[in-house]
Amino acid sequence: MEGHSQSESIKSQFAMVHGSAGEAPRVMGILKAFWPLLVISTLLGYLIREALPFSFLSLSQVGIAFIFLSIIGVVLLTIGDKKLSNYLKGAKGEESVLRELTFLSSDYTIFNGIRLDNGRYNFDHIVVGPSGVFVIETKNWNGHVQFLDGEVQIDGKKINFSPINQVKGEASELSNFFDTHNMPLFSIKTVLCFVDSKLDESISNVNGVIVCNKSSLRNVLTLDLNDEIDINIQNKTNNLLLSLLD
Repeated sequence: MEGHSQSESIKSQFAMVHGSAGEAPRVMGILKAFWPLLVISTLLGYLIREALPFSFLSLSQVGIAFIFLSIIGVVLLTIGDKKLSNYLKGAKGEESVLRELTFLSSDYTIFNGIRLDNGRYNFDHIVVGPSGVFVIETKNWNGHVQFLDGEVQIDGKKINFSPINQVKGEASELSNFFDTHNMPLFSIKTVLCFVDSKLDESISNVNGVIVCNKSSLRNVLTLDLNDEIDINIQNKTNNLLLSLLD
């Protein structure tokens, strides 16, 4: 009994966590990686029916179709396996960031994997605390990541996808959600956290978005430069976000 009380006391010293980190990319990874199986199964069912008496195809035509379908299936599943690996890597990145966030003080609450009704984005992490409300987008990319002249580069190669625009879009969507629920006005801070990537600086500001590595994340959230928000606003924000997890 004493050990249980001590364990509860230790837990109470750290941030409260809601939701499951990495769940969304895992589910999406499986769906996007293996949807070809459904198509292949449907087509195989059709071919089996055609192989029965009174079909529209000859047995040789059915055999050729089987071979062609098998080749297509192998190609699609190979592509799907690569996609799944990328999604699983993203999920591991979110879990890694969550482990870092849990060491925040008990004044902070962490929400993982929230998606607003009819919303466009899945939020990796939303952190609510005395230093403000933060939307954190996690990227588990390999290589040297740079932000040059409005472009994102990995190992010197430009990528078309902009995580800066992504996290800004998430913050805008969340701000609109708060507004529709008559929440008091406060700024939502945007953070782009890289798990294993090499950055030129451990903490930087890119077009209004804080870019950091995982080891600097807690410092970003607790900097004295952050605007403090009232405990009542924190509680209202937490209760509203909790309602999305019901």
